[in-house]
Amino acid sequence: MTTKITFWSGLDTIGANIISLEKDGFQIVTDLGAYVGADIEALLDKSRTSELYESKLLPPINGLYPEVQVKDLPLESIEESDLKTAICLSHLHLDHLGSFGQISREVPVYTLNKSEQFYTQLKEQELLPQYDVNWQGVETGVTFEHGPFKITFHESDHDTIGAAAIFIEAPDLKLVYSGDLRLSGFAPERVLDWAIKAKEFQPDILLLEGTSFSSSDEDIKEEVPFANETETWSLLTEQSLLAKLDDLLTQTSELITFNGYPQNIERLIHVAELANKYQRKMVLDPAYFELAKPYLENQSMELMKLGDDVSPAEIKQTPEQYVVQIAYENHEALFEIGTGIYIHSNGMPLGPYMPEFEPFFERVIEAGWDVIFANVSGHAHQEDLLMLAYLIQAKRVVPWHTFRPIAFGEALSNYGVPVFLPEKQTEYSLENILNQSK
Repeated sequence: MTTKITFWSGLDTIGANIISLEKDGFQIVTDLGAYVGADIEALLDKSRTSELYESKLLPPINGLYPEVQVKDLPLESIEESDLKTAICLSHLHLDHLGSFGQISREVPVYTLNKSEQFYTQLKEQELLPQYDVNWQGVETGVTFEHGPFKITFHESDHDTIGAAAIFIEAPDLKLVYSGDLRLSGFAPERVLDWAIKAKEFQPDILLLEGTSFSSSDEDIKEEVPFANETETWSLLTEQSLLAKLDDLLTQTSELITFNGYPQNIERLIHVAELANKYQRKMVLDPAYFELAKPYLENQSMELMKLGDDVSPAEIKQTPEQYVVQIAYENHEALFEIGTGIYIHSNGMPLGPYMPEFEPFFERVIEAGWDVIFANVSGHAHQEDLLMLAYLIQAKRVVPWHTFRPIAFGEALSNYGVPVFLPEKQTEYSLENILNQSK
């Protein structure tokens, strides 16, 4: 029996990129994220499986869901299926694990140990939902087996701890799933390391994320809300963000507040180091304070918990002594600590497409804050993706995790990289893929 590959989703969206590999009664599913348009709360409710399935917001994969949830659906439950299924999770973003609330606990979920440990921290601080799944932590570079499949996770770099690329080998197929990645973060060497290993692996298929190919030049030219009332830092890397913040700290005695992305705890720790460098105390939202503590290498760093260690009134009295991290969930504190410089760095609300965005920033600006947008992408630049694909030299590259897979595919082809654009929910063998036109 040849290995069967099915691409369930994520071919023309950012996220929910899910495939299954099946051979000799064993099945591997890579990631199980929330589909575009799915409600995260609904995905936690096991009584709504039928509704989610009928709305095409769950992948119709046999052997994943408990019988009680799918008894009225044309799906084989885990109890009915002869398939022995395992999930391989690349990283902790909701568009990669958001459907975990629907699956049977009998299905093992493999991910890097670092990722599993970070999930526990995020869950305890209610920064990710509680998923009752069968976690199986693995070490980077260590190969394990699931039936005929050999699986190896290699640590990568993304804007969350424990992100990985996943190598899967069957007797008749070698596949590399890049996961989400970047060369502009704190550890680009991890990406280059697994890319070199991937070249040595000689994969038949490379599944490569293409988030940065999702916007055309016309999209980028669209007017940004509040552009005339705010400042935007043009940033390509995490280090460029820190350099701009370092400059700012030398030039102002105003209060600085910072709203970042919770899973990018490394960025927040570096911001705290800069604050301390300029004799400012770093004040964190209570949940972020607890999240950061296990990841502090410099235990002498001065961190304070907002509300417990220092009050908004105390910060208002001596603003020049602080850098304050304000989480959107507790943004009322922003209006209790005075005014100064508000740095929005991939925090919530994420962008103008979210209904909370414009009302929130109208209020911030009206309150007298000087707003700076200082985002650094968690995803690789276009030229970096093309370089990685060229380096790895897979027999076929599948461009996905992008709204514009054809544009990504054309760019890859111009690099001399052979491309395959699969159809959604269609089963392939390696021979099918290699024989189809580029």
